[in-house]
Amino acid sequence: MTVRTSATDANGTTPTFSPHAPDAFDQELRTRVTVSRAHPEDCQQRQVVVRLDDGAPVTLMYGEAFTEDVRPGSHLLRAHNTLFRKRIAFQVEAGEHLEFIIVNRAGAATLSLLALLGVAPLYMTIERRSLA
Repeated sequence: MTVRTSATDANGTTPTFSPHAPDAFDQELRTRVTVSRAHPEDCQQRQVVVRLDDGAPVTLMYGEAFTEDVRPGSHLLRAHNTLFRKRIAFQVEAGEHLEFIIVNRAGAATLSLLALLGVAPLYMTIERRSLA
């Protein structure tokens, strides 16, 4: 991030720019996205692989979360639990903090299939909420 350090320098020439550490004002405008798996209705089984825009994939187990600073604007969240895939396009404003809560849920036939085959599908849902 760069910030204008002065309108003109001592000689009246064009403005200069320099990188700096974030200050309190920057902290207020920080734009973040958090993806978590801590919902009480999650069946706590199977990993979920999440990717934000073109970033590296992140594997989340139950109880885990990650937060990433992003630029304001359009973004794409991709998630899969090895069986079901979801893509969510979303907008985020400057200073906003969005949270996406991923839930692996057992369906109506999950226990029957688990008893019969030893494996069963887990359905994935994603809930969105604004934290700031």
